[in-house]
Amino acid sequence: MRAAFLIVIMLWTDLVYADATCQGAFPNLITDICYDCMFPITVMGAALNFGVESEDYVDSASGQTVCVCVNTLSAGLATSFWEPEYMVDVTNKPGCMPLLGGVDIDPPYNELEQGAENQDNPHIGGTSTSSFMHVNEYLNPVMTAMGVITDSPCLDVRGFDVPYISWADPTWNDDSLSMILTPYGYAFAGIPSIAAEAPDAIAATFGFPLATLFWVAGSWGAMYPVTGNVSVSNTPEQVGHLLLARLFARLHAAGAVQSTAGEDALNSCGALGVPEFIMDKRQYKTNRTFPFPDNMCTPIGRPLVLQEVGADRPTDKDYGYFIFRKKDCCTPVVSP
Repeated sequence: MRAAFLIVIMLWTDLVYADATCQGAFPNLITDICYDCMFPITVMGAALNFGVESEDYVDSASGQTVCVCVNTLSAGLATSFWEPEYMVDVTNKPGCMPLLGGVDIDPPYNELEQGAENQDNPHIGGTSTSSFMHVNEYLNPVMTAMGVITDSPCLDVRGFDVPYISWADPTWNDDSLSMILTPYGYAFAGIPSIAAEAPDAIAATFGFPLATLFWVAGSWGAMYPVTGNVSVSNTPEQVGHLLLARLFARLHAAGAVQSTAGEDALNSCGALGVPEFIMDKRQYKTNRTFPFPDNMCTPIGRPLVLQEVGADRPTDKDYGYFIFRKKDCCTPVVSP
């Protein structure tokens, strides 16, 4: 009787997974994450790379030697590094959470909330492809979660959390409603956006994007509106990277995420940074972990020629990324 029950359970499980449209896997925190992206690490303006080649951009805090924390009456060493702090996955199905092992909450939704790729014929002739996808944001500061570094005021010590899920946000699939949060996006629609993409993409190709061109994400496309609607969809990787960039631009505009890079963040002497409502996109690097790791550190807007290799298989519908954030922090040495 027990054997028959187990057989029924196994058959039922196989049928469920055969019909499932949500794919995913927990990232292996040892092998899937490219920890080289944490470099360069600088202390008192001196780089500690340990032979690892990685990219950074120069800001007002990276070259400083000492710092003073007024709020704690302490002094310390200016420290700069890239912290692996967030995960973001991109999916077609509302309620699907690929980086949680493919958990499917399966909320009620209509066809307009289902991710899709659309082909249309513009008035100028020819065919263009647009798409719509959902995103989930996870807070996962792995350096403290794994206990690699303890008792550091520079590291995020918050526990694992899911701060944002797009299928619960009614503005994620409505461009007009989303502009209530970022009304300045109207000024950069159309020609201003298209004209800025090329120089931003070139800058990102050889280093980091241009902070002044905040309304575009280089070769990935336009930053606004900060929704899941992508008017120019070239590849799944391009769509996935663009949506994660839009997600953080949206969270910055809402005050849900702060800036941890720059002199103001250094002088704040905390792990969470200072408010920054228009995101400086240079402070983020991406590293794909699902459906398979790309082992690359990709600044926002960089062309995705290498990342796209093998990542457009018919079975790949969902994508997951680890996000590294630039952190300028004061490591206390002298305190009351």
